[in-house]
Amino acid sequence: MARFKFIILLFILFPTLVQSQYFGKNKVQYQDFEWKYIQTEHFDIYFTEGGEDIATFVAEISEASYKRLKASFRFDLIDRITIIAYNSHNDFGQTNVDLSPPEESVGGFTEFFKNRVVLPFDGSWEQFRHVIHHELTHAVMLQMLYGSGVQSIISGMSRLRLPLWMIEGLAEFESREWDTESDMYLRDAALNTYVPDIDRLYGFMAYKGGQSVLYYLAEKYGKEKIGELIGKIKVTKNVDQGFKQSIGIGTEELTDKWHLYLKREYWPDIADRKEPGEFARKMTDHVKEQNFVNSGPALSPKGDKMVFLSDRDNYFDIYLMSAIDGKIISKLVSGERSGNLEELKWLRAGISWSPDGNYIVFAAKAGDSDALHIFDVKEEDMSQTIKLDLDGIFSPVWSPKGDEIAFMGTQNGQGDIFSYHLKTKKLRQITDDVFSDLEPAWSPDGERLAFISDRGGYISQEDIPENFEIYYSDFYNYDVYTIRQDGSEIQRITRTRGNEQSPVFSPDGTRLAYTSDRSGIYNIYVNNLETGVEYPITNVLTGIFHLSWEGDSDKMAFAAFYK
Repeated sequence: MARFKFIILLFILFPTLVQSQYFGKNKVQYQDFEWKYIQTEHFDIYFTEGGEDIATFVAEISEASYKRLKASFRFDLIDRITIIAYNSHNDFGQTNVDLSPPEESVGGFTEFFKNRVVLPFDGSWEQFRHVIHHELTHAVMLQMLYGSGVQSIISGMSRLRLPLWMIEGLAEFESREWDTESDMYLRDAALNTYVPDIDRLYGFMAYKGGQSVLYYLAEKYGKEKIGELIGKIKVTKNVDQGFKQSIGIGTEELTDKWHLYLKREYWPDIADRKEPGEFARKMTDHVKEQNFVNSGPALSPKGDKMVFLSDRDNYFDIYLMSAIDGKIISKLVSGERSGNLEELKWLRAGISWSPDGNYIVFAAKAGDSDALHIFDVKEEDMSQTIKLDLDGIFSPVWSPKGDEIAFMGTQNGQGDIFSYHLKTKKLRQITDDVFSDLEPAWSPDGERLAFISDRGGYISQEDIPENFEIYYSDFYNYDVYTIRQDGSEIQRITRTRGNEQSPVFSPDGTRLAYTSDRSGIYNIYVNNLETGVEYPITNVLTGIFHLSWEGDSDKMAFAAFYK
């Protein structure tokens, strides 16, 4: 039966980083969950204590997603689908639906022998919506192709095995169609000539490449062609024959047409945009180091040193380098080797220096929950591990006054900004509402915090209607806001139809920088807080993330996706 174990995983980013090497790993059960459930027309949704709002969101999004999938596939569900929703990734890591420990990058999975979808909430409603729709695409499609029940599934799979690029590409296409992130991956692949043939779409290209193939077909023939294609594959029990009956050509000829489409779409960008190395100094080299991720750069208060997260040693570790010449000074933190540093939150990389430059703080999974870890840079030793009663902790930032650490925390279906006082050891909640508030950053005087949020025009609690429901709002869009450190006086900085990320104040506090995809690519924008004038300072080919602006007003560090 081992060869029939099909579990569909959603990797949020770079699944090739997460190898299936579970030797020596144990799935620890830290707690006994008390389960509750609600039912909709087509779904049974299970949740745990504090997850009522999460379950309600799942219920609404699931039915809305199924309505779209039903129209796309022209198929009605045979059986109800069970959805198991966890309050956090830490809780999700204890699931016994699958016995292998889900790595940090696993955003959810579908186990279809028993018709179950399992997923965690991570504080972002849009990311959660995407995972729900993605996994339900798997569940609906597999029921459509193989029927329901273990015997039918095993029998069906013996006659028809779909390639991974179609399974994952379809789930990405149905849940996103096309977006900035997907565009970034395919632009990079096209410009750097590593787009494989359709039948060789492996690793993360199975997700994004497969999505691009289906998006191309929808653009050329209309979206209804996707449902027709799946129907033809079901009838012929052969993927290539399904393509030939649907569009008249097989995957080999389709590869040539798809590659030509990508060249026409992206190659003109070379003339108008720049590689990151053309306007900034490359401090890490993933090609030379043969690794995948160098992210979360944080300049020291004087701007002469920088810490960053990297998998160059096959694990996620924190390194210290010179910001002058780029030389690695030392590896400070070895992650993923102990239960106290099990996950270093690389998907939301966040490291911050103390104002005296002696310590750094970062978030990591420590046993059954997340914790703030304070590391002594000079002594190269862990100084404190601060465990807090929260579902998740992300992106900590040290106050310029030195007494507080702000961060994004999740609790009971809310993602808010919190602050921990180092002397009084008290936890303070700065925002407290249903909106996703992410990526806090202190102003140089320690009086305000910048952050991104999907709250739109809801600036104060009084602005929120009495019967407001987040799933009916525009939670797809993130803007930049600032708030006083006591939780008062929220100000909206951007009002765009794009998405903003990674806000940081200039060292003198007069400007605010952030990335925005309003042009279709994440570039750096600067806002003069005194005049309100905003302008871009980069025009990159692919995308920029994780800004750091310390010490020298003329120098900024960032992570760029390229090659």
